[in-house]
Amino acid sequence: MLQEPYLVVAIDDEQSSIDRIHELLTPHGYQVRGFTDPEEGLSFVSNSSSANVFAVLLDVRFGEEPLGLQLLDNILQLPSPPPVFMLSNYERAVYIEQAIKQGARSYIPKDQLANLVEHLGTLRQELPGKTSELLQYLRHFGIETRSPAMVEVARFITSYGPTELSVLILGETGTGKTLIARALHEASHRRNGPWVTVDIPNIASSTELFSSRLFGTAKGAYTGAENTDGFFHEANRGTLFLDEIGNLSPEQQLKLLKPIEEKRFTRVGSTKEETVDIRIISATNCELPRMVDEGRFRRDLYERLSQAILTVPSLSERPEDIDHLARYFARTLPTQIWKDQKPRHFEFAEPALEELRLHKWERNVRELQNVIRNCLIIAADEGTSSITRRIVLAALKRAKTQQPSPTNGGLWETKKRVTQELLIQTLKVCRGNVTQTAHRLGISREHCHRLIKEYAIDINSYRSQRHDAD
Repeated sequence: MLQEPYLVVAIDDEQSSIDRIHELLTPHGYQVRGFTDPEEGLSFVSNSSSANVFAVLLDVRFGEEPLGLQLLDNILQLPSPPPVFMLSNYERAVYIEQAIKQGARSYIPKDQLANLVEHLGTLRQELPGKTSELLQYLRHFGIETRSPAMVEVARFITSYGPTELSVLILGETGTGKTLIARALHEASHRRNGPWVTVDIPNIASSTELFSSRLFGTAKGAYTGAENTDGFFHEANRGTLFLDEIGNLSPEQQLKLLKPIEEKRFTRVGSTKEETVDIRIISATNCELPRMVDEGRFRRDLYERLSQAILTVPSLSERPEDIDHLARYFARTLPTQIWKDQKPRHFEFAEPALEELRLHKWERNVRELQNVIRNCLIIAADEGTSSITRRIVLAALKRAKTQQPSPTNGGLWETKKRVTQELLIQTLKVCRGNVTQTAHRLGISREHCHRLIKEYAIDINSYRSQRHDAD
């Protein structure tokens, strides 16, 4: 129970929502002031006598218009704006994404208003607001930065780390989403429990592989199958991190819905339901809100994954980090590159740093790290400790040729290799029966035939095994 009532302003054109908010918050010591008229609500928050507003709960849509986005902008322009949580009732996900980018604290679906107390409780758990302290807090988790743009990331971790809310991390490739996800785990009461990472693209090649890796397999599920645990079992009493969640097929999205919402699932080949105690954190570099609005990602799954949303700034949004990270990597990478323990010190010439600042970092910090690694190797080969503009240009060129592509490996080749291996193993189990193989893999018979042709698999060799066994 809070020692003093904290004033929460609810601005929503549905009186029933305001009544529900009042019902949920009052027993916890909050004072709720509700407004169905958006202009009246904005006037109250803007009034100098309302400077003690603890938080604002703001609906996205008023009538047919997303007026909440304009109100959000007006509130955030106040001299000392209160935190704003957006409320939604199956709104277009792009509106929610826009609200988060504008500066909304988070969003809460109206069918999950029961989480209000936990969301508001995060405001009580924040670290002091000094930028230096917050950035130092990030370094504790291996997130090296000097950018003010990352301060809100630190605030988010301190606020939402200790909660049980599912967190969705959005951001471009190489921005550090995995480090931030791990920081959320380390900031929670689950820090001593398991931390289990699931690389979705590596298990999404077929529905059978996806289900067995996540939920485990029951003995006898198929010929030779033993009782095996899945990632959900391994993460029990800890955190399950679903990386690149946007790569799920529609069928896989459906299979995840109940396990994420209820933490209940069944092994492949079993009818017995099992329960685990886990927290879900997910991440993607896809435009997931747009995928929801286009019908390519289930809205109900999205809302269960995104009880809290964090958008990680790209390197272009934190340019002051380029010099800092370049020097940081120049100090820390030599011991990883060379194992002879010989001390190596490198310095950047100003034109070299300028070249780094001008580069468009499409893969963000990960790309910068790779370029600096190549700079160090080139400089060492030339017997110099000075990294010049010429060396940076050579490193940029070299790093570009090392990027994964369909011809030199990477995710595409990994997925093809996993698919081929799974297809061969399933054909062996089914002794060359294409219909049974397709059924086990959760694909059509025609798709199975196309894969067999694509990978030049001789199914007769597996059929001969069947005759031999007979």
